[in-house]
Amino acid sequence: MKASHEVPLCFLKESLKWNDYQYVLPHLIDQYPQYKTHMLEYRQKSDSFIICDNGLFEGIDHTIEDLLEKIHLIHPNVFIVPDAWNDSITTIRSAKHWMINYGKKLHDIDVELMAVCQGKTIGELMTTYQILIDLGYKHIAFNHSSIAYSTEYPGMDILKAQMYGRMELIRRLVANNIIRDTYHHHLLGCSLPQEFMSYGDWKFIKSVDTSNPILVGAEGIRYTDSGISFKPKEKLAYYFEKDLSGQKEDIIFNVNKFKSFIK
Repeated sequence: MKASHEVPLCFLKESLKWNDYQYVLPHLIDQYPQYKTHMLEYRQKSDSFIICDNGLFEGIDHTIEDLLEKIHLIHPNVFIVPDAWNDSITTIRSAKHWMINYGKKLHDIDVELMAVCQGKTIGELMTTYQILIDLGYKHIAFNHSSIAYSTEYPGMDILKAQMYGRMELIRRLVANNIIRDTYHHHLLGCSLPQEFMSYGDWKFIKSVDTSNPILVGAEGIRYTDSGISFKPKEKLAYYFEKDLSGQKEDIIFNVNKFKSFIK
């Protein structure tokens, strides 16, 4: 499994040592020339690989025109089409629109489309997965905080429920022979990093993106061998312009520990 950790501006160059690929947040391209330059320079590397987000987790409502502009500028290997939190119908409608109207054009310039499973129950997530496959998607993402996960484990600590819920979704897809093991599956974010110790046998999970090691380190905290039991209160945006050189050792420690989790 390849990992990419979104980082503040102060660690952009450092991230080339940490990350197996670059995960682009499109709204930052216009806001920060340094970020734009970094991604464009990385794109020129012969072994570069980029996954481009759609802005949902950051609360950014991009227009289709803006997203297409960013795609043609950065030229990612994979673009995650717009989805809607816990809303299977809207997500499928968007996935269909993008595949029909832009799928072939973007494929012709070597940009593949990725769709996200959304739904309110594990069963709905599984159905959404099958529909996305039927629409022609060969790149599928599973988000880390679906309401379906806490519904599956009522009464459990929310972070643990999210961790076990995503694992259970994938386990059921495998058990029911629904999973396409030759396709690219991506894990969007994480609630608890120890989740990734459980995916070693599932080689169809090709990539993960999460800023968790960075944000935990920014608080001066290091992962234990068994992970952590909390989630940082601040998102990446809070630290994006800050100088975190004083927390660099903690951050690097967490990045390396995360790598040991996904092996």
